[in-house]
Amino acid sequence: MIRESEMINKVDGKKSQETVQLLTFQLSTTWYGLKIEGIREIIKISKITWVPGTASYVVGVINHRGMIIPILDIRELLGLGKSEITEESRIIIVEVENVSTGLGVLVDNIADMVFVPASEIVAIPLTMDKRKTRYVIGEVRIEEKLIGILDIHTVSVEESKK
Repeated sequence: MIRESEMINKVDGKKSQETVQLLTFQLSTTWYGLKIEGIREIIKISKITWVPGTASYVVGVINHRGMIIPILDIRELLGLGKSEITEESRIIIVEVENVSTGLGVLVDNIADMVFVPASEIVAIPLTMDKRKTRYVIGEVRIEEKLIGILDIHTVSVEESKK
């Protein structure tokens, strides 16, 4: 893992290697990350309004700053069971192509913002559950944790088809 202060080469002021910035978070007992590009903000859970007739992984919608934002339960999409909302739960609001107001992703807790060398990101194993392989685009080891890197755009495309 590379901290921001280590990214700058002292000699010429340029990045010493290509890095990816990830926001890491927990879903059940598993760790995941989202590339920072496209993340609009992280908010505490507010009143979520259930919408009849939506897919089981759509928790509902919130009114955030005058915008109606759909909230997805990523745990359910990945086959990890339904999320339980706790004091540590957060919504990550991301910008996606096919949802003009953005999309909210419900997570159990936020861990850290990290920089990882792109060369350390590996392909997902062939043994991974097929429900997860649709949404996880790679993995990286950070200290003792194996972090699955999610592709939120794949998730949002699936959300819009249902």
